[in-house]
Amino acid sequence: MPRPVSLVAERAVRLLRRSSRPIDSVTMAREVLSTKAPNEESARRILEAAFSGDPRLQYASPGWKLAGAVAAKPNGDPPVVPEPDRALLLVDGGQPDPGEPWTLSSVAALRLRDDEVVAACGGDVVEGPGARRLRRSILEMLDGAVPVIHDPPGSIRALETWLEEPLAAPISLRRLAVDRLSLPARHTLEQLAEQLDLDWRETGDPLEMADLLDACLRKLTRPGERLYGIRVEQSRGVKPLDWSRYAFNREFLRRVPRVPGTYRFVDAEGNLLYVGKSKNLNQRLHSYFRETGRRTPRVQKLVERVHRIEYEASGSDLEAMLREAEKIRAEKPQGNTQREIHPRPGRARRLRSILILEPAEPPTVLRAYMIREGRLLARIGIGPRGGGLTRVRRLLDDHYFSAPSGPTPATGAGVDVEIVVRWLAANRDRVVAFDPTELRSSDEVIERLKWFLARGGPFDSDGSPILAR
Repeated sequence: MPRPVSLVAERAVRLLRRSSRPIDSVTMAREVLSTKAPNEESARRILEAAFSGDPRLQYASPGWKLAGAVAAKPNGDPPVVPEPDRALLLVDGGQPDPGEPWTLSSVAALRLRDDEVVAACGGDVVEGPGARRLRRSILEMLDGAVPVIHDPPGSIRALETWLEEPLAAPISLRRLAVDRLSLPARHTLEQLAEQLDLDWRETGDPLEMADLLDACLRKLTRPGERLYGIRVEQSRGVKPLDWSRYAFNREFLRRVPRVPGTYRFVDAEGNLLYVGKSKNLNQRLHSYFRETGRRTPRVQKLVERVHRIEYEASGSDLEAMLREAEKIRAEKPQGNTQREIHPRPGRARRLRSILILEPAEPPTVLRAYMIREGRLLARIGIGPRGGGLTRVRRLLDDHYFSAPSGPTPATGAGVDVEIVVRWLAANRDRVVAFDPTELRSSDEVIERLKWFLARGGPFDSDGSPILAR
């Protein structure tokens, strides 16, 4: 692993780039270390230790200047594969009370490429536009870099919750110190620095703290070891994802809406691998590409074969479930395991005749699912002025209530009765479901739906479903 740059040296380099002449040691120590030195010699010794032999900095009386370009390696030396950028993460927070989750109060990040700081940002974790800008800046800084963090137990989860996505296989200096130095799991960064014989100064300066993190990483890294190897070791053998093989990236996953819907995994040849559904598309798709923890063999196989992701928001979890079932039946994706579900006695009769209502997004108020004889006759959006009720009435007359010649046989997509019944049982507080034939006519059903519309939905003021009136 190349020797990481001292961030104090980085400050000095930037200071010299802005200066047209050498800078004496006393001035340099004051500017980059906030340290007062009694004379030039003392200041120079302090700086030499702080700069860690950075080849860009050179001292020659009367002061420090930038050295020339470092000589190239002689011909014949094997090419060195560069390490990825390092994103040094600094988190602050704690546990309000024992047993409570760790709470994040501030975060800062610096991105290093070889010996250059290429980006830095940080701030308090607050609500509002400032927090959104900080979150976006840190996510951009992390993209493609190796996160390095000294993480108090619970802090990574708190940071991931605030970022709204998981970190990409972070290197935990805390865990590295536990494994390699046998330090207690709850040791502090100060204790780690002391164990590694590094100077500790709690100044609150992000550059100095990042310098300490980088120095700890350097001390904990074995000779010849690379960052990739440390990541694999800490992920307990789970290899970091190769994002270059996908037609999407982390930014694509960030833009996935946090709504119910269906998704499709497609391989590089265009073959459909898998169809799924979720109440939260963003959360579900992120879960496949999380770079910490083991995946099941089935999920690992999907992650290795997928090339493209397609998704479709559905507006509701029930709609997503029904669309998923339709797509699986019609497209027969390779990765979906078809399981026979054995219905419980009497359940099929419960779905012989049913009308399901749930709130809908504007411009509609309600969404009606009309199921008869195990078939989904229609999904109908009902508007605030009754748009859609005419179609509901026609289906009620044709398929639910006896005409002179009897109800018309049900047509439409077949639904898995057992799955729908189970969904209704798990979501009884989110929808209204009833058998229209328990009323005397389609007119009475329509009157009930109009009454729901007048109230703005099928729920009482306390939020509970209106089951009968």
